[in-house]
Amino acid sequence: MGSEQPEQIARRHLEDVILPFWLENGIDSEHGGFFTCFDNRGRRRLSTNKFTWSQGRFIWLLARAARLADRGLLALDSRALLEHAERGASFLLDHAVRPGGECAYVLDERGGTALDQDGGPLPAERSIFADAFVAMGLSELTRYTGSPGHLPVIDAIVQRIADDVAAGDPPTPPYPLPPGCSGFGARMIVLNARLDQARAHQAVSGTSPYAGELRAARRAMLAHREDGGLFTETFVPDPGLRDTVLARHRTPGHALEGIWMALEAGELLGERDDRGDLLASVSALCAAGWDDEHGGLFRYVGVSGRAYGGPYEDLVRRTWSTKLWWVHSEAAYTTRLAAERYGDREAAGWFDRIWDYTLRTFPGGADGEEWIQIRDRAGAPLDEVVALPVKDPYHIARNLMQMVELPELAETGAQGDQP
Repeated sequence: MGSEQPEQIARRHLEDVILPFWLENGIDSEHGGFFTCFDNRGRRRLSTNKFTWSQGRFIWLLARAARLADRGLLALDSRALLEHAERGASFLLDHAVRPGGECAYVLDERGGTALDQDGGPLPAERSIFADAFVAMGLSELTRYTGSPGHLPVIDAIVQRIADDVAAGDPPTPPYPLPPGCSGFGARMIVLNARLDQARAHQAVSGTSPYAGELRAARRAMLAHREDGGLFTETFVPDPGLRDTVLARHRTPGHALEGIWMALEAGELLGERDDRGDLLASVSALCAAGWDDEHGGLFRYVGVSGRAYGGPYEDLVRRTWSTKLWWVHSEAAYTTRLAAERYGDREAAGWFDRIWDYTLRTFPGGADGEEWIQIRDRAGAPLDEVVALPVKDPYHIARNLMQMVELPELAETGAQGDQP
């Protein structure tokens, strides 16, 4: 890598590794939408089913890449990227989006009912995460084009998921929480969706009518912050169950992801009073999650206590020590943002450590295509499903593009505000 700056390395990975793989293998030019059901090594397509979660995220990354290409930050054809994004949006609007702001969870290749490996229909689930990523993909596309056509759909979806989270017990497949438990992830996705929604409205009209809702979403997510700087992943309603795994575990990568959203939303809203607390949390979370023996960030920490039960707790117990792509790419961007935009020296040190580990561990190289996203504690490829049975390009591409964009935005002071 020599004297290459992190944004140069990020750009090279996007142009030479990440986006070429997905533009070649992920675009369904016949039916619309995108293929993402590949194995962890990117060498076999396992299914032509289309999880709405990944479809919306694919639109987002194509639209963001097109915007960066227009600004000379990526050497890509923005017109072709836009065409792919618009065809993907049409596929979702035709097949996935339902009245009232709900979306299908998974579709088949043509947009119909998805089938399992035995030929039976997959359950007709709904997830606020899938819904949110549809809205976020359409929002980023709107931010690029400046066309208002998708705003009514975006607003309906985002309001529906926000209402569901506020009411309690929102649908959160693939790993639903037990009844009555409140998850950090649900509040974070509302903040992310509100932030993208606000930027979409800014691109169309120069302002957003949802500033109050964005402020409330930011406040709700930050209610999970603890005095020591960590974030509670799950609020358990019964105080007598606070000694359970569900209540005690923490998810450093999730919290680091939420911090950059809170910082960017704060810039957009002009709310900066809690910036010091957020920056203090960055290093606290990195320290809590770091694996001193093998390097990298654990998926979960604090995995001890009585059993509460349920599929989510099973996931925590089974995968706490895994090293995942999104944890490290999100942590890399958040620490870089804290260091470059806000001058946080401790975060700068954590960025160097995380970035070095990420580049040594996740790119596929001789072992696979793109990045091998799921690794065991020692960093070896782990060929199993985590969350959805997809190889999703979203976190890697999003965070690398954010890093590419950061030096320019840091100079103008426009991080999070540029329509």
